[in-house]
Amino acid sequence: MKTLLIASMLACLGLTGCGGGDAYVGVDIAVAPTPVPVQPTYEYLTHPTISGLEYLNSLTGSESHLTTAAGGYTGYTGDDSVAFVLGDILLFTMPGDLPRPFSSLYDANRYSNASLYSDTAVENLMAFLMAIDDDGDYTNGIQISNPVRVAAHGLSVNFNQSAFNFRNDPAVQYATAVLSGNTLYGPRPLPSPSQAQIALQSP
Repeated sequence: MKTLLIASMLACLGLTGCGGGDAYVGVDIAVAPTPVPVQPTYEYLTHPTISGLEYLNSLTGSESHLTTAAGGYTGYTGDDSVAFVLGDILLFTMPGDLPRPFSSLYDANRYSNASLYSDTAVENLMAFLMAIDDDGDYTNGIQISNPVRVAAHGLSVNFNQSAFNFRNDPAVQYATAVLSGNTLYGPRPLPSPSQAQIALQSP
């Protein structure tokens, strides 16, 4: 009798329920989510256009690229960060996937990964770029030549300071003299803060 009772209990615990419908007995298996593929995004440094500027993507490592004649560069979706550099000088950083189209360099201090912390720092950067533009005319775009990129190795510039301190910083003065001396236009001083502000509003 005891053997028959145990057999009946085991039958009730099987795939067929006792006195009812089918019962499911199984094991839950965790399934890893499908990874979202990284996609390239295409942006342009404009107002004014900045060409010949070296940049690196955090997702592709040390592989560097140059902005195109139209100021174009490639970022990536996800957590990509794009660093724009000149030799050993970090100019600015941007997200690889911008939430809105690039409007001007003022965007370079709007994001959490920004290396520039204020509009003044952006204006310092613009003045520096104007001083090393190959033909000395920012209205046709900022053009960074290969001799300037090569000469920038070993230099450092701090853009995160007041306009007055920036123009009186010996490291900035030295870098400006060396790099502008390697342009087609030739050596020149930094333009004024107001000139940099006007350049940032160029079409």
